[in-house]
Amino acid sequence: MLEFWPNEARSDLSVSFQEFDGKELRDSLHEHESYELCFIWRGSGNWQMGAASGDFAAGSLVLCPPRVLHAWRSGQRGREGTPCSGMVLRFKRETLPPQLLKLPEMAALATLRKAFEKPLVFEVSDRERLRSRLRSVDRAQGALRLARFYVALELVAGFRYFEVVDKQVERGGFSPRDLARVEELKRFMQERFSGEVSRGEAARLVGLEEAAFSRFFRKAMGTTFVDYLSSLRVRRAAALLGNRRDLSLDEVAAQSGFGSLASLHRQFKKRLGTTPDSYRKAANSEILAP
Repeated sequence: MLEFWPNEARSDLSVSFQEFDGKELRDSLHEHESYELCFIWRGSGNWQMGAASGDFAAGSLVLCPPRVLHAWRSGQRGREGTPCSGMVLRFKRETLPPQLLKLPEMAALATLRKAFEKPLVFEVSDRERLRSRLRSVDRAQGALRLARFYVALELVAGFRYFEVVDKQVERGGFSPRDLARVEELKRFMQERFSGEVSRGEAARLVGLEEAAFSRFFRKAMGTTFVDYLSSLRVRRAAALLGNRRDLSLDEVAAQSGFGSLASLHRQFKKRLGTTPDSYRKAANSEILAP
């Protein structure tokens, strides 16, 4: 979720928190190095994690492990139009070290940690208490932040949960070969998006005809080839606008892979709801997800 994590200045923390309100979720398929625990308290839509997919609604709590391709999309069957509210807790592997989990006081977390290598969906029995526990993590610093993180996870450990990936794969999810294709496409597009890149070239890379490639790409990435490419370019443009004030808008457009300033403006407005110039001028602008 939240493909482009806005709190970049705090990315060095072992535990990061973000709350969002009234946001349309339109992720492309992506991955993170940390665990991601997402709690939705308003809105609905669907999620995809690896080969699995499912619906979410108010009260949904989902855990996504590191390096698992995933996406969240609000609205009926992922269509736009349904703002969602919720909170996301990301935490690194080292927050739950084996030696710590051997302590008797950590028994509940030790059991939960064993299940964390697969995506999980929880049945939340106390929504308000969960919201309060998750928010308490964000309000704390230092050792207290970690202590409140453990208290929040202890509450989560008491909820009923189940794995979602294996069952979906048995029903015809992605094959290992297809998942390898997805990884190859992601590497290719990350390396090439700032220059010229064509659908035909990407199709040849993974050994598919263009028509078959288009169907495969939409299924795997949850969007079209052109739309995914544009989202990468907007992400680069947003980073340059925030960090490279010496660059003109024309230079930002060129370094982001846009053929013209007009194209940059059009995609920026479509995906972030503002213009590049307004984004740059914002005092503490937030990198939003195209």
